[in-house]
Amino acid sequence: MRRRTFLALGVGAVGGVSLRMRQLPAASARQNHEPFKISLAEWSLVKTLRAGKMTQLDFPRVARRDFGIDCIEFVDQFFRDKAKDTAYLRELKAQADGEGVRMGLIMIDTTGRLGARDKAARDQAVGKTLAWIDAARFLGCHSVRVNARGDGNRYELLGRIVESCGRLADYAAERKLNVVIENHGGPSSNPEWLLSVMKQVDRPNFGTLPDFGNFPAEVNRYDAVEMLMPYAKAVSAKATAFTPDGLVRETDFFRMMRIVRDAGYTGDVGVESGSPKQEGEADAIRKTRDLLKRIREQQKRCRPVFNGRDLDGWVRVEGGDWRVENGVLVGRNGQNWSTNPEKTGSWLRSEKQYGDFRLELQYMISKKGNSGVFFRSAAEKNPAFTGYEMQIYDAPGQKPSKGGPGAIYDVVAPTLNRVRPAGQWNTVTIVARGPRITIEMNGERVMDTRQHRSMRGYIGLQNHDERAVVRFRNVRIEALSPSKQ
Repeated sequence: MRRRTFLALGVGAVGGVSLRMRQLPAASARQNHEPFKISLAEWSLVKTLRAGKMTQLDFPRVARRDFGIDCIEFVDQFFRDKAKDTAYLRELKAQADGEGVRMGLIMIDTTGRLGARDKAARDQAVGKTLAWIDAARFLGCHSVRVNARGDGNRYELLGRIVESCGRLADYAAERKLNVVIENHGGPSSNPEWLLSVMKQVDRPNFGTLPDFGNFPAEVNRYDAVEMLMPYAKAVSAKATAFTPDGLVRETDFFRMMRIVRDAGYTGDVGVESGSPKQEGEADAIRKTRDLLKRIREQQKRCRPVFNGRDLDGWVRVEGGDWRVENGVLVGRNGQNWSTNPEKTGSWLRSEKQYGDFRLELQYMISKKGNSGVFFRSAAEKNPAFTGYEMQIYDAPGQKPSKGGPGAIYDVVAPTLNRVRPAGQWNTVTIVARGPRITIEMNGERVMDTRQHRSMRGYIGLQNHDERAVVRFRNVRIEALSPSKQ
């Protein structure tokens, strides 16, 4: 993990709890809905449009009939002189309405530099952008995307961008629209800088449009998107090269969309694909769309088992203090733990037992804290020994061991220690298929082992002692078909 993004993952945390976290909908409210929707960014057809093979007015029809996508994202470059052309906008809206296509946002590139050193130039850029906000409102969009471009170094640019974007956000708020900034080159592709813009503008209708690409090589794109997602009002799924099995070469979409889901985002994810030639644009769109659909189906199968409100579906064992705070499950004052296989301490266990499964969750541990995730464990005795325990321990950077973070406690050490420091969220995936058990920590495989001690049992969350405070969120499970291994 690269240092510059890793350090910022704890930004905005006080007492270990993020101050900026999208409110996660209750599991029962979401279980019958799609985890996210799919939209089409017009830039995916840039070569087709520039070649004259289609026009802006064709875009709604092409999105719906050629690609089966019912939400579109405009780029102002393709109708740059139409912001105030009511007749044209009315025709464009009629085309979209006729196809049953929603218009999500307008990406604005042509209005000038919002961070220009010269105030008159900034005022002109703001004025031109206001016209596009009005156009977006007329079309029924939810947002406009602006660029953080201007003069000077990033510190000088910051103040001017904050000033301009504050004005735009206030104007858009009166029209019930959002203003968003994409990581789109220059300082905006530095997630720490972009977070500074978010915090200083500080408007509820001002946010980010995280793009899966558009980061320099020294920035970890997964960490960066994770930082930007709490402010996200749209998401851009950038894809430019594909493998024979339909994956994107430059980005692990499954990992990235897990980050999107864990942030509580359920809006449109825009297909923004690319192709070296105009003839390949349609194929690139379909491949990106199909991959997003594939991920969406997987996400639908992995269902929440913690509802963000109470302990419904869980059973307390041996005391401890468990509370739900702001949608997060918090364990304090754990008791009675030892290494005696015959005795248990305080933990929560699932009401249901699982054999083969995929378990997803995020956890945060306090300084020097200890906890664990049990699986395939019995209700009686020590669940770390009747089944397995993935160890939670505040030991970033330490050599992997059987008692260290990410280990199957007292059984096998992870190959890597990828745990983050205390006070930061860690993302975990545990997959058990027959005797094979794999564990991913923060997007990286750290365990791949075969164990036969237990093949079925409860999922559990440990509350270890009176010093440790452990937090869990986004706890989801998919019961898998029995393995033939």
